[in-house]
Amino acid sequence: MGVLDSEKVDRIKRILKWHPRGMTISDLASEMKMNRNLVAKYLDMLLVSGQVEMQVVGAAKVYFVSRRVPISALLEFSKDPVIVTGSDRKILQVNEPVISLAGLPRDTLLHHLPEEIDNPFFHLICSSGESRDPHATGEHVSDLSCIIHGDEFHFRIKQVPTAFEDGSDGFTFIAEDITGRKKYEEMLRISEARYRGIVQSIGEAIIGSSPEGLITSWNKAAERLYGFTDGEVLSKPITDLLTGPSRDDLASILGQVARGETVRRREMRMTTRGGRVVDVLLSISPVVGENGAILGTSSIVQDITGEKMEQYLRQHEDQYRTLVEDLNVGIYRSTGDPRGRFVWGNTALLNILGYLSISDLRDVPVADIFNQPDGRRELLDDLRKNRFVKNRVLDLKKPDGTKFSVNVTALAEFDENGTVIFINGIVQDISHIVMQNSDREK
Repeated sequence: MGVLDSEKVDRIKRILKWHPRGMTISDLASEMKMNRNLVAKYLDMLLVSGQVEMQVVGAAKVYFVSRRVPISALLEFSKDPVIVTGSDRKILQVNEPVISLAGLPRDTLLHHLPEEIDNPFFHLICSSGESRDPHATGEHVSDLSCIIHGDEFHFRIKQVPTAFEDGSDGFTFIAEDITGRKKYEEMLRISEARYRGIVQSIGEAIIGSSPEGLITSWNKAAERLYGFTDGEVLSKPITDLLTGPSRDDLASILGQVARGETVRRREMRMTTRGGRVVDVLLSISPVVGENGAILGTSSIVQDITGEKMEQYLRQHEDQYRTLVEDLNVGIYRSTGDPRGRFVWGNTALLNILGYLSISDLRDVPVADIFNQPDGRRELLDDLRKNRFVKNRVLDLKKPDGTKFSVNVTALAEFDENGTVIFINGIVQDISHIVMQNSDREK
């Protein structure tokens, strides 16, 4: 008998329900007024399908309405696609999510081998089975992907050995759809890659550290600033980069960050690989996890050594300018090219050369104030040769053409190619001395 008579099945189940203590085949045949062998066949098929249960009491078999939920019913509770195969690997049961994925009627799936079904999802089931170690026991898990209806799906397929009530065995394939998780992981991977790319390409040093203050990340700018590669500093205390009082300050700052605070633009002193001390502005922010826990810190380090040096030089330059303005000798700085331009000069220089302001003097090529056409060139030749001239007498002329003489002491600055780039000098008007000497000679 291949097909159950649904009316007789319902009657058997109803009668068994009225007899909770169970019934033998003979009792049920008498109640049903059916042939005993026919009732036994019905009971065997209901037993296999899980709709009834049987216990042996003495020499008799006693049947009850099943107190278990049939596996077919359990499958429908699962949102994941589930396929049950028998010992011959043919499909015994599938649930509704499988039918939706396959886009095929249930009848066309049952009693077929998975490879006989022309569908990407069933190809995955085959791949999952093929990747299993034939000698392995227990469940087997594999992550596989396929294209279904033009979209990419990712599944985590569990292949679970299954034993049936008739003594046979097979497998249950549970396909967990992890497409959303995979896409999220890919988005995180791309975002992290972009973040790392930005961090590595940014001009300022960025240092990541653990809540305990151990270095966890180190970008290229940090490597350039401190001279250490990431392999040399990872897992080392960030305080190793600081000196003296700054080290104690950082310990206090890390305590603030551990409470969720952000500390911005704190001026500190740090050391490089060679022991050079650099001035920096340090901004530290907490890295916060989903549950609000502090996972670590992110520090942005801005090197302000140059700015501090410029500030120092400006302060001393102001003092220097005030000092030289009070001198009675001219002090100047000019470019070192053949024609030359004045970069700076004090008031005494303007008075000596006959100009009202430094802006007026800047507009005049240095070579034009020499009385001799080759005067500027000869001075440059001596500076290139000796780097320094002392008490050199030069004949110059003022804007109105008045000729006068000066005593010049100058020092040349050179670039890496040996070219004069600047000249710094002191000028003293000696016209009256030259005139007195001329009168004596007469």
